[in-house]
Amino acid sequence: MRKFVLSGFASLCVLVAAVVLLATGGPGRPSSGADHRDAPGAEANKPADITDVYAFRSPANSANLVLGLGVNGLTAPADNLSANFSNAVTYMIHVDLNSDLVDDATVNINFAGSGATQTYTITGLPGGAITGDVTPPSVDPTAPAPKIKDQGGIKSFAGQRDDAFFFDLTCFKKFKAAPYVPTSGLCKSPDQPSDTFKGTNVSYIVIEFPISAIADPNTGVIQAWASTSQGAQVDRMAIPALNTALIPTAQKDAFNAGAPATDAATFQSTVQTEDQNLRTAVNAVLDGPVGPEDGGPFGQKTPAEVADIVQPDIVRIDFSQPVQFTNGRQLTDDVIDTALKLVLNRTAGITDAISGNDVAFLSTFPYFAPPHQPAAVQATATPTTGATAAPTTAPQPAAVPETGGEPGDGADLGWPIGGTLIAGALLTVAGAVMVIRRRLTR
Repeated sequence: MRKFVLSGFASLCVLVAAVVLLATGGPGRPSSGADHRDAPGAEANKPADITDVYAFRSPANSANLVLGLGVNGLTAPADNLSANFSNAVTYMIHVDLNSDLVDDATVNINFAGSGATQTYTITGLPGGAITGDVTPPSVDPTAPAPKIKDQGGIKSFAGQRDDAFFFDLTCFKKFKAAPYVPTSGLCKSPDQPSDTFKGTNVSYIVIEFPISAIADPNTGVIQAWASTSQGAQVDRMAIPALNTALIPTAQKDAFNAGAPATDAATFQSTVQTEDQNLRTAVNAVLDGPVGPEDGGPFGQKTPAEVADIVQPDIVRIDFSQPVQFTNGRQLTDDVIDTALKLVLNRTAGITDAISGNDVAFLSTFPYFAPPHQPAAVQATATPTTGATAAPTTAPQPAAVPETGGEPGDGADLGWPIGGTLIAGALLTVAGAVMVIRRRLTR
């Protein structure tokens, strides 16, 4: 039972981790969303590059936990067929039950075959291995129906879906390159906020299982992280935007190859310095017209306290509290606004003004919206999970949105954060009480 929960939670953590990515590089380094393209090694191996990790109670059955892990970020509809799960990559979920930062259970997800006959196998769960069919990517006008495996009360899915992450990366990059007082969201007139990830797809692994398989659904606490491996570890994630925003470019691959047990000793001082540099640059512009730091969504947090919150890189869920960002992550959670405010220690004047996904999420498994198709403009239904669907249609992008480099409208200030950095930092915060408790158990 525990193994099953751990595996599901691990995959969820993987999704969550994707959110943690923080884009920190200077000119030429890609700014990533959530955990999209967060490091050179991961960027070169898209099927192993974790984009986001989600963990939330099922909207259809609150006794169940849903975990979602994404790879192959920023896939344009015209490129659907080139975005697949890799048979050479192992997707792993690690669960720590005694707070020693070493996984007590590990669940592996492996793929075999190709195209319309690719399958996945999940091992390490109770009741034996689970094997299901991958929903193959398509360029037909209508997206294929999701292939769902339901075995022993555990539902699983692997296939392409709409990217659930939403964020105005374009204006964020401009704001980052040369801070200014925004006039709309993070934009400066005449620019207007827009979701950079609108109309793009991600390959997701989604697992739903009873919370009781791993913890008490009313009082239990779990912590986990996810990783991908191809001979050696390629990527890992638990806190959204952590690597993207607060780990310098030269250390990103090393961070992805690391482990929670050594995070504090290896990266904590670096994260603190990066956060302080970011605040210094923003305060120089916003202190006058907007006002000084006012405490952010969790109260006053120094860079040292933020560093302590996000290290080690693990996801912790307390089921006695609502399972939503930062205690887990729902599809509808606006992680960017939360993370931005946490990292900058502000509530006023900081929002990207993108509060919901471009298409509505589903009320039934696998919950993620269908993938965008190159020959169709999909209508948007009224959201059923609390999302605010932006437009009534989802125009298809001509090409994958450019996430790398600087916008070229100002000198780079060398900030350590990227577009997803803030989102990751927010998830890492997970609440002051949880952080304190975690530190005491180390």
